[in-house]
Parts: sequence; C-alpha cells; structure tokens
Amino acid sequence: MPSAETASHQPQTHAAPARMGLHAAFWTRLMLFMMRWLPAFVITALVYPVTAVTYLLAVPQREAVRANLNALMPGRGSSALAGFQVFLQFALTYLDRLWHLHFQREVNWEIIGKEDFEALQKTAGGALVFTVHSGNYDIGAGLFARKFGRPIHTVRMPEATASLQKLREEELREEERRHPHLHVHYNEPGGHLGMELCRKLLAGEVVCVQGDRVMGDVAPTHASIDGVTYLIPRGPLVLAEVTGVPCYPVFLSRRGRLAYRIEIGKPFHPGGRKPKAAEVSAAWVPVMHDFLSRHWDQWFVFEPLVTRDPA
Repeated sequence: MPSAETASHQPQTHAAPARMGLHAAFWTRLMLFMMRWLPAFVITALVYPVTAVTYLLAVPQREAVRANLNALMPGRGSSALAGFQVFLQFALTYLDRLWHLHFQREVNWEIIGKEDFEALQKTAGGALVFTVHSGNYDIGAGLFARKFGRPIHTVRMPEATASLQKLREEELREEERRHPHLHVHYNEPGGHLGMELCRKLLAGEVVCVQGDRVMGDVAPTHASIDGVTYLIPRGPLVLAEVTGVPCYPVFLSRRGRLAYRIEIGKPFHPGGRKPKAAEVSAAWVPVMHDFLSRHWDQWFVFEPLVTRDPA
C-alpha cells in the first residue's frame, strides 16, 4: 500500500515487449478508451467472453492456477470451472480498479475487525502488515492509508513489461497525491530494500508486505499445514525476525461491483521480542491458509506455489 519517496525506488528497466503481448499496457489502455464511451453494464458483460478467451490462451498461468487450487481443494480445484472463476474474479477486480483510479468511482467497503484496526493504529512503534494477492491491493492501500493517518510503506514487484510499468507509475503518482501517507517501494533485483524497510520499522512506521507470492529474485521458503505446502517469500519473515515488531494479518476480498471487504485480524506475532523466521512462518501460514480456503477464487497468483503432500 505507497510518495515522493517513490522516485528513489524506480523499478528496473525492462526489455521492450511485444506491443500486444499478454502483459502489454495496450489492453488496459484499450479498456480505458471503451470505458469512456460505453455504458458500465456493457463493459461488465464484455469481461466474461474476454476472460474466457484469455483463459484458453494463457496456458502456463491457467495450469498454475489449477495446480494451486487442486492442492488446496483436491479433486474440485483442478476443474476448468474453478480455474476460470479465478480468472474472472481477477478481471472483475481489475475493472473495479480502473473505475476507481481513472474515473473516481467510489468503493463501498465493509470492514471486519475494527478493534484490531484501532489497535494497529495506536501501536506506538513500527508494525508489519501481512497480506496476500487477493481482492484489490491497490485501492485497498488507498483506503487503508486514508483511514490510518500514519505513513504506510508498501512493496511491489516491477511489472512484467515496460509499457505496463509506465502506466502503473502514472496511476501510483495520482494515488500518492490523493493519499500523502502512502509510499510505494519496488523490490528490484540486487537492491537493498530489506535494509531500508527495516529502518522504517525501527523508526516506528508501518510496512505492508505480501506474504504469499515468490517471484523473480525473491528468496523462498517452504511452510506446511494440513498436508498442503506453500512456497512463500522469506523476506517478510526476516523483517519480523530482525525488528521484533507486531505482525498483523489484513485480507481483502471482493463482494460485488465496486464493493469490497477488508478483514483485519489480531496480531499473529504480538511484538516485544525478536522471533525466529520459522516461528513467524508457523504463525502466519495458518492464518493465510484459512483465508485462502474460504476465498480460493480470489487468490490471484499465476505461478505454481502450492503442493499437496503425498497421502
């Protein structure tokens, strides 16, 4: 969830992509053009056939999603329909994101765990917020920053293409203007982001990290629960180990068009001491697993990250 500091964390330069590749900004800009001229119900209706075509063509992503779901829900998760539901929810969420960021449509939020949110808000020192790739991270970050009233630092991976990265930077600059407490940091290969985030935490600020997805040069670790093994990033666990700050789970889920739920739980590490990374992992993964089991159709990871242990 991300200010003027972003300029010091510019992402790496990307190789020039195909103009109409899957990750090119062309498709988003085309969608924005259509959204300016077509009624909302027409745009929403178009999402379904477009998602179906994408689901058929994006073979590696489709098979990764189905493998993850089959590990979470043996038998049922491997169905074509289950995989399509993830792609569809992602598309509808992305559409909401464009409505909100580019057309200033208001988002309706249901907040669960207000007492825990207030406890996090009143925390005297730094705190780590763990979340996953679900719901709508970008517009959720803006809401969180607006209501939180303290500087919040979020971590992003650079986009897959230079054109999409340029579009994201334009969007984030506008979000930072609207939400001055929001600061974005890019996790670039060869960077020293971990050290900088550690300094922020020790200075009493809040850092939001995604504790579910391993990409690029991110160091991985394995964690198991109920016969399921997740490949999760080690970096957030090390931040908790080094700083000893409290760790809160925060999850986002979509309820309908421009309607979302934010769930804020009690800290799975209360702070006050420096735990081992393995201890943080053992506390975090059950919380994450519970949410993903309930909202599997909104887990937007398109890499194979979950396996089921042999019976």
